[in-house]
Formats: sequence, structure tokens, C-alpha cells
Amino acid sequence: MSNKKLITTLATLFALLGVGALTSKPADAASYGRIGHVVTPVNMRGKWVYSGSNMLGQKHYKKYKVIISKHHVNGIKLYQANSKVTSKYASNYKKYHFIIDQTMNWGNATIFNKDGIQWLNVNGWTAGAGNGTYYGLVNRSFDGKTEPTLAIAVGYKPTIVAYARRVSKPIHHYGEITRTDLPN
Repeated sequence: MSNKKLITTLATLFALLGVGALTSKPADAASYGRIGHVVTPVNMRGKWVYSGSNMLGQKHYKKYKVIISKHHVNGIKLYQANSKVTSKYASNYKKYHFIIDQTMNWGNATIFNKDGIQWLNVNGWTAGAGNGTYYGLVNRSFDGKTEPTLAIAVGYKPTIVAYARRVSKPIHHYGEITRTDLPN
């Protein structure tokens, strides 16, 4: 075979492989181990603020936010995971780095009750046990008033490391007061 034919054959082969790669779809969510969405408890939803915790690797003098919506915690999408599928990804990063990169903003979430507190546990999608953060509502006293507070916990058993207070709506969210609204 001449060099010209060999180059033409290789160019055609690479072109076909390139078109195949462009038209192929990534594996569907089921092959990543995703079973379904997790819906957060309604009373946990909203914006919360807390002082940093050394146990969370944060500076204690800074304020941090937690935003919980129907299917997200701080932008992480919450799903149920098939642990048989996701555990193989964590054990071999070199082989599964594409899937791990695709699921970086997914959280493996569960909801359970322990010691009278309903906990929302969020783990990394391919993380092993003990790598999650727990969120649960408790009543705490601030400035002499008892109010619902978001307990943030870590560890095998939920060990509370911080308490977050709900952020109320700032006054600027209400309609603007115009000059004609003011009494004479």
C-alpha cells in the first residue's frame, strides 16, 4: 500500500471516529446510579446563616450561608443513588473520571429521623461513608426568644458543629415607597 493510500485511509478512519464521537451521547443518568430526586422538607427550605466552624474547615469569625430549596442544597442537586453503581466510581478514579466530573454537582441525599430530629444527609455523589453533611431543625434560644434553627452536623452519627439562623427578607424586597405615598 502506498503512503498516499495509507494517509487517505487513516484520515477517513479518523474522520469517521470524530463524527461518531460528536454524535454519541454521554451515558444516561441511570447508568450513573441516579434513582430519583430527593425533596427537602418544606420547613428546612430558605436561606440560613451561621458562624464558621473549625469542624467544617471554616474560619469561626466569618459568616457562611446555607441555601436549601426543593431539590438543592447550596446548588448541589439532590438525588437518591444506587450505591452499588456509585461505589465502583469512587474506587477507580482513573477509569471513571468522566462520570465523576459529570456528577460533581450531584448529591446523594437521604432523609431520616434520629433522636426526634428529622435529618437531611447530603454526601458527594461518589463519596464513601462519613463524607456527608447533615441538616436538621431544632429549637434554640437567641436573645431570649426560641426559634427554629438549622443544626449542621458531620460524622458517622450526626454530631452538631454549627447552628444556622434563618435569614428574614430584607425590607428592600417590599415595594418602593413613592413620594405620593407619604402623608402631607
